[in-house]
Amino acid sequence: MSTKVLPKSFYNRKVHTVARDLIGCRLLHKGVGGIIVETEAYNREDPACHAACGLTERNRAMFGSPGRAYVYFTYGM
Repeated sequence: MSTKVLPKSFYNRKVHTVARDLIGCRLLHKGVGGIIVETEAYNREDPACHAACGLTERNRAMFGSPGRAYVYFTYGM
């Protein structure tokens, strides 16, 4: 299986398109990872989006350049 890094332009598209196209991609960090089997996507205007309330220290990655990861812990999981 070949490994290629997706260009930043891949992420600089509508969030729902990017989420759909990430399904089946391999995510690797320092040799550890797996296949993406599920994604979620929210527009900034959606009240369920963590960016809807504006920039905070917690969601800072969401306001950066395309291709950054926003990872959060779901309490109780």
